[in-house]
Amino acid sequence: MKLQLTKKTALILVILLAVLLNFHIFCYAYPQTFAPQTETLARDFSAYYIGEWRLFNNPTKIYYDGSQPGDYELVGQPQPFKYTPSFLILFAPFLALSYQNALNAFDIVQFLSIIALAFFVYKIVEDKNLFLAAAVAVIVIVDPLLIAPSISYDVANFLHYRMISLGVQTFSPCYYCGYLLANAHILQNTLLVGALYFGFAKKPWLSALLFAFGAFDPRCALFALPLLLWYNRQSLRKFFAGTAVFLTATNLPFFFHYGIGFTFLQSVVNAPVVSQMYLYDWIPLHSIGALTILEIITVLYNRKIHFRSLFPFFSKKNA
Repeated sequence: MKLQLTKKTALILVILLAVLLNFHIFCYAYPQTFAPQTETLARDFSAYYIGEWRLFNNPTKIYYDGSQPGDYELVGQPQPFKYTPSFLILFAPFLALSYQNALNAFDIVQFLSIIALAFFVYKIVEDKNLFLAAAVAVIVIVDPLLIAPSISYDVANFLHYRMISLGVQTFSPCYYCGYLLANAHILQNTLLVGALYFGFAKKPWLSALLFAFGAFDPRCALFALPLLLWYNRQSLRKFFAGTAVFLTATNLPFFFHYGIGFTFLQSVVNAPVVSQMYLYDWIPLHSIGALTILEIITVLYNRKIHFRSLFPFFSKKNA
């Protein structure tokens, strides 16, 4: 019992340190969000705000690039809205604020979601190998993988940038980029990992609900589906029914409202959205990949132990 408490305490400390490091990253990026990305281009957040603005003021132009007549006035051209119509439901409360206040609130909400993310991760990994659980928790909460930045570096500069520099991007280029651009993939990470947790906790309807809202970038949702099915394997019918109900309820009405749903499908077919992977796009993919690998290792290890208990003469001790 004492060993178990020590293990859980160590894991909690690792997760707390990861949250604090994420807070440092957030503080480093947050002041820079008050300026546009470039002199002529607004930050990624502009896609969500203008998409929501057009839903109420110009619904036939939600998925159109560039500025449109009647748009909310921004400094710089807005980014194009590329997500499923269901994201417009999730984002709707932010339209009550001015653009800059909404951007600030959205970034703060995304950081606060890290607290929920830390809880979800802890509950999923707490009974697994301490070293692997701690490593996965850091990957999910901080994302300190050695991913090259979106700008070019030669080998010497890359090594200096990664191994020597103490700048925040050394530790977490993906989360830094996500906060800096106020990009929604941080929120999507929390929703998808939350869906995994509720599947793990045998709550398929809640798992389906978070999965439905977390599927606004379908690429990440599809990547999470195998592990979601594994965690919900004892209640697959409920999970499938819940997913169908929530996806239908949050997307189908938009097919009858100015054909927004059809416009989304057309934008996916006619644009290279699937193949475009920006730095922040990897945030949920890294998390899901790390959790999937941990689950596979745990299952294989447990089956090995079970096999040895059934056939002890195969163990080295009795060889």
